[in-house]
Amino acid sequence: MEWKNDIEWKVYTSDKRIHLMRDHNWAFAAWEIAKLEGKVSEKSLVVHVDSHFDDVTDGLLVKGLHDAKTKEEIIAVSRSFDRSLGQVPPSNIMHIDNFIWASVGRCTIEEVIHVSRDKLELNELSELKQPYTDKLPSGCNYRTQLFVNCDSFFEAYNHKRFSEYAGGRTVILDLDIDAFNNSDTMSEPELVPENKVRKYIQELLNLYSWDLITIAISPDYCGGTEEAVYLLNIVLDEFNLRSEDMVRW
Repeated sequence: MEWKNDIEWKVYTSDKRIHLMRDHNWAFAAWEIAKLEGKVSEKSLVVHVDSHFDDVTDGLLVKGLHDAKTKEEIIAVSRSFDRSLGQVPPSNIMHIDNFIWASVGRCTIEEVIHVSRDKLELNELSELKQPYTDKLPSGCNYRTQLFVNCDSFFEAYNHKRFSEYAGGRTVILDLDIDAFNNSDTMSEPELVPENKVRKYIQELLNLYSWDLITIAISPDYCGGTEEAVYLLNIVLDEFNLRSEDMVRW
């Protein structure tokens, strides 16, 4: 469990198509570096499977967001803070819940399909005010869809319908394995049964030939380290991956 106490732990497969990370803010770095390397294009579609929306709009205000041009600069912008230390973080840094709007601000993301049981309201483009609107790219047409669980998502989209909907866009699967914990009480997890976790992962893998896949562990929100290890092992098994075979970055 190399990732247990390391908020910067992140690895990818040799082809850089699948990224696995402890904390979800690193999805931003994976997306932006993939765009830099030509693996995804501007105005990509993201399917965000997560217990939380992660759509806090102050991601648009992260220091250095719009100036980052190199891989090293993107990684620097993506760094968050160690929540376990009880520190009060600066207001203009990347967090585990604002990275989506950060990529919207860089024109990397055009649409997010949320598969989430989050009870909050999604932040919509039409509701933004200054200074957030000043940080959006020209002609921004960001939009969202919401499905409250995997079952309703797969009822709406099969492989054919989703491929048609994606059109010519590059498409990212963004999975937080806390999606398989149905409890909002950190000390009392309610994990989805293993057979259902496997079924959902298989359906996601069969839905589309994803251009990029980002997977966050988010151990606190899985219910703890033990629960995170349990869920992660199921997910990696279905992806036919071993984290020790992946490359640290």
